[in-house]
Amino acid sequence: MFMLGKQNERLVALALLALMAATRIHHFGVGTIAPDASTAVFFLGGLMLASPFYILAFSAAAIALDMIALGPVGVSAACMTVGYWLLFAGYAALWFAGRLARTTGRLNFLSGGKILALASIGTGVFFLLSNVGYYIGSEYGSLGVQEYTVRVSRYLTFYWLVTLAYVATGIAVFALATRGRAVMATR
Repeated sequence: MFMLGKQNERLVALALLALMAATRIHHFGVGTIAPDASTAVFFLGGLMLASPFYILAFSAAAIALDMIALGPVGVSAACMTVGYWLLFAGYAALWFAGRLARTTGRLNFLSGGKILALASIGTGVFFLLSNVGYYIGSEYGSLGVQEYTVRVSRYLTFYWLVTLAYVATGIAVFALATRGRAVMATR
């Protein structure tokens, strides 16, 4: 279903990168645009973009945006630990979940549910990996696993809701742009 020509693929990639840039800096305290869309961007990238090059481009963009937040914007480096690199394993899980959803045929209630279920699973894996990374590298490592888990688990619902809202919006925009024409993915 989510097969694009090269030109449309580049346009979707640019739109997703712009969405990540516009919302990721806010995530670090600048502006009031919208919640961070990075998790949805990686999932939607896996879903809609055929070239595996884009996961590298999106990862490089995420790093660059974080460096801008830490440098010129002046955001605290408290989240930057050796565990930061586990974010990218989490982003890969989201991308892979999007790839699994790519084989969805015609978009309907059942296939939409499959896509949102895969987005939910990918988001859960991302949340786990990113928080394990933060726990490993932060001062919270002295809390103990149970207390740390209790403290961060309250954010999971927000991550799921934000990611699913962006994913659902992305799929709706895709369906409107293609006017409901379903094309089976072959790559």
